[in-house]
Amino acid sequence: MKVDGTNDKYKARLVIQGFRQKEGIYFFDTYAPVARISTIRLLLALASIHNLLIHQMDVKIGFLNGDLDEEIYMKQPEADKCVYSKFDTSGKGVMICLYVDDMLIFGTDLEEVDKTKKFLSSGFNMKDMGEAEILKTFNFENCSPVSTSIDPSLKLLPNKGSPVSQLEYSRGIGCLMYAMINTRPDITYIVGSLSRYTSNPSSHHWQAVSRVFKYLKGTMNYCLTYSGYPFVLEGYLDANWINNLEDHSSTNGWVFLLGGGAISWASKKQTCITNSTMDSEFVALSAAGKEAEWLRNLIYEIALWPKTISTISIRCDSDATLAKAYSQVYNGKSRHLGVRDSMIRELIMTGVISVEFVRTQLNLADHLPKGLARDLVHKAAVGMGLKST
Repeated sequence: MKVDGTNDKYKARLVIQGFRQKEGIYFFDTYAPVARISTIRLLLALASIHNLLIHQMDVKIGFLNGDLDEEIYMKQPEADKCVYSKFDTSGKGVMICLYVDDMLIFGTDLEEVDKTKKFLSSGFNMKDMGEAEILKTFNFENCSPVSTSIDPSLKLLPNKGSPVSQLEYSRGIGCLMYAMINTRPDITYIVGSLSRYTSNPSSHHWQAVSRVFKYLKGTMNYCLTYSGYPFVLEGYLDANWINNLEDHSSTNGWVFLLGGGAISWASKKQTCITNSTMDSEFVALSAAGKEAEWLRNLIYEIALWPKTISTISIRCDSDATLAKAYSQVYNGKSRHLGVRDSMIRELIMTGVISVEFVRTQLNLADHLPKGLARDLVHKAAVGMGLKST
């Protein structure tokens, strides 16, 4: 609809059971299908295991709409229930992962993928997407690279002096977070730490941001890869006790791998104060357990995954945490962790997760709650599927 009220072109939007909407409840709520990035990575790992083809499409101007003066009543039309995935008895088919109006199409062969693309293009105007250049935006394309994203001795503190440009700092953090969330788990800890100072950044904070860009410059050829092996979903976790000096909080980190690459990871400041290293590791186990249960529920819905889902192994480098997870004794020393304690025991008893010990040198989550030296950072990056191309 044009600004003068005349029709430019006719469009239609289907609101399922729209006549059941109640004013003040449903009228102003909107919904768009948005896949979690970990869902996309899990499907990519699954594609590497089953040798699926992957194509990307975008729906042009998918959300233009205008207000209607008339009341319209409708019911959902009859349609195929296999909206997001469809496989025939021979095992051929496609899966579609939606992110608003962008989509990834996973198919067993090119014929099935082309058939799906042709069908979608017959009803929608589709296009391919390009890439963005981050280093060039912040004038780091010709900088001298560094071997780590963070100085292990770095201590970040609130700014008590004159701030640097908040807008420029926020833009830098936003670009780094985009890389971190999508394909660079090796910068998760430092980006998460620096993002806490966006409201009042100092030159010290900006120097730390610059170091991350320099690290990315030296590792531009890193790609998150999935080799297709092993066909097992597994996790690692770690925690750093009281590494936030201003409020004495701890940081936890976890990563899950499938098909030889990381599909889900996080480094987060803990919301409760813990009394020991074991307590902080147990809080990290609780967070990893929640993610493991969500991943298990997700893969249960995927047609290509065997419906007998094995227990997800989560590895940590704390004997005390391992003993507590399997202990049936509840004492007052950790009563403030009661809910987490009960949740972990339930996940273990129901076969969702198992907790196993791993040496610190082999713990792929060791870099997520703290900074590490160059060799350890490289070792963790390779273990998570980051490889030079």
